[in-house]
Amino acid sequence: MFQVLNQDLCTSRKAAELLGVTPRTIQLWADSGILQSWKTPGGHRRFSLSTIENLATEIRSGEVTPSELKSRIEQADEPARGIISADMSASRHEAVPEAAAASGAVKIQVIEDEASLQRLYALTFRHWGLPINLKQASDGYQGLLELGQFDPELLVLDLNLPNIDGFSIIQALEQQGMLDQMHLIVVTALNQDRVQDRVDAVRPGIEVLPKPIPFERIRARVEKILAGR
Repeated sequence: MFQVLNQDLCTSRKAAELLGVTPRTIQLWADSGILQSWKTPGGHRRFSLSTIENLATEIRSGEVTPSELKSRIEQADEPARGIISADMSASRHEAVPEAAAASGAVKIQVIEDEASLQRLYALTFRHWGLPINLKQASDGYQGLLELGQFDPELLVLDLNLPNIDGFSIIQALEQQGMLDQMHLIVVTALNQDRVQDRVDAVRPGIEVLPKPIPFERIRARVEKILAGR
């Protein structure tokens, strides 16, 4: 029996704040068994605050290893079936190309310099159970170099990046005509309206999303790509 003291209670919204994700993502993780939870008589989900705080510390510090994350997901009621082979100890995560090609996986490149957020992307994408081939880069220079080789269908881009910032990457992609060949989502902690104005000046219509990462919006785009095939 899972029991906690009253002072150890944690709502979905509080858990989302601590882990840097949206409440919807917390609900998805709870449904899959990644996070242990229970519901009140009124139907509201509750978590152990200490458990959430420990997980947040593990994610930020990198103490959660790839094998441990994989074990948590495989033991869930609905195991993830996505095709992602992630080396989460490095700044880049790649699926096995042969397996991804055979499954028709969506090629997603994430350019994000925070290691904890890279781990969140990899964990969440794995949980979805969608065919995904993921590559991650930790700085703008590396990401821009790898774009041409990886040829992603969806690019998820942070803006405050080392070496080359996200705005410069968008301008480079526009100049090379590459924005016509991929979906682009900008995820930023900066003022969303100001960022949208700057991005629209380069290419109108690019979706700009705020942090914490709204994973449900990214998933909707992935599902749209799959449906359009």
